[in-house]
Amino acid sequence: MSKIFSKIIILLLFFFAPIYVCAAEFNITGENVILYNLNDNEILYEQNSNELTSIASLTKIMTALVAIENIEDYDATITITSKDFIGTDGYSKAGFSIGDKVTYRDLLYGILLPSGADAVNAIVNNTLGYDDFITAMNAKAKEIGLKNTSFSNPVGKDDDDNYSTASDIATLLKYALENDLFKEIFTTKEYTTTNGINLECTLYPYKDILDIDKIDGSKSGFTQGAGRCLASITTLNGVDYLLVVIHSTTAQNYSAVLDTITIYDYYNDNYSYQQILNTEDIIKTIPVKWSKVRTYNITSSEDVKLYLENGTSDNIEVTYEGVEEIEYFTKKGTKLGTITVSNGDEVLYTADVTLASDIPYYNPLLLGIGIIVLLFIILLILKKLKRKRRRRRKR
Repeated sequence: MSKIFSKIIILLLFFFAPIYVCAAEFNITGENVILYNLNDNEILYEQNSNELTSIASLTKIMTALVAIENIEDYDATITITSKDFIGTDGYSKAGFSIGDKVTYRDLLYGILLPSGADAVNAIVNNTLGYDDFITAMNAKAKEIGLKNTSFSNPVGKDDDDNYSTASDIATLLKYALENDLFKEIFTTKEYTTTNGINLECTLYPYKDILDIDKIDGSKSGFTQGAGRCLASITTLNGVDYLLVVIHSTTAQNYSAVLDTITIYDYYNDNYSYQQILNTEDIIKTIPVKWSKVRTYNITSSEDVKLYLENGTSDNIEVTYEGVEEIEYFTKKGTKLGTITVSNGDEVLYTADVTLASDIPYYNPLLLGIGIIVLLFIILLILKKLKRKRRRRRKR
């Protein structure tokens, strides 16, 4: 199948596919989505997250990362040349001009905030050069473990060899955010370059119609092949989220931003961390053999909060399975059993229960002496009974 015919098929599928996709109890237009709770590194929601797709300027997340790792001095100055504008027609630009003297730091902000293709080219031309830069991008993808990702250009132009998945982009973004400079730029919404150019993030045009403050950091993208895209992070009520939305409708410029806020709002309104276990809660009481304390309380070794749908904690059940009696001289740290927290058939949490403290058992020597004394007393009683029987017989 020729590349042209493949693209025609993709376009036909795009135009005839339904616009709205039902996701949980919210409506979004994004077709490839993945949402993480970063506190627990758990996927909360996904939709076609492993499907290969064009990724538009989400590509620039990798571009910025590779640049950061190959620049020695971020405040060193370079001069913008005409070469930096080759192939940028029709793509967003940061606003640099030929002859501008700017720092690498300025260019990095120009890549991630306004998604400038001019900033991308200037970085590439002044670091590794085009071919080596693409090689480095793909090498980094392999190093990170992106198994369904390929880069053929640093800008994010639609190309058969420039693709990824929502899942891989989420993995890439998580990795990139471990770099302090990347995170600083990614979570900045406005920046002034050393030569006085004001750079704004791509969310700014929608600040009067959408609550963009709900998004702490983001990278957007748009091509006909990828639709409207947004990779973002936020923190709401103590929960750190990471969300990737690809292929939102092109009917509105802000569709991916709207999808992102819709998803964040849904989980913030309907989910939260809920207390399911306290160390003070007695789950079960079991007897103890040969001890001054006759019983032992089975409890959780830690307070446990889980990210759950609101109200779930009212319906949970906590059970214990293990020994039903603590044997004599069981030592501290010995596993007694397991506690399980369930919501219906769904297991929410399991943990081993170990003997948390030393139990004051009776002294074995004294216990032995006591047994000997008891046996001696029994023998005396038996002897007395035997004598009484003999006397009766003599009578």
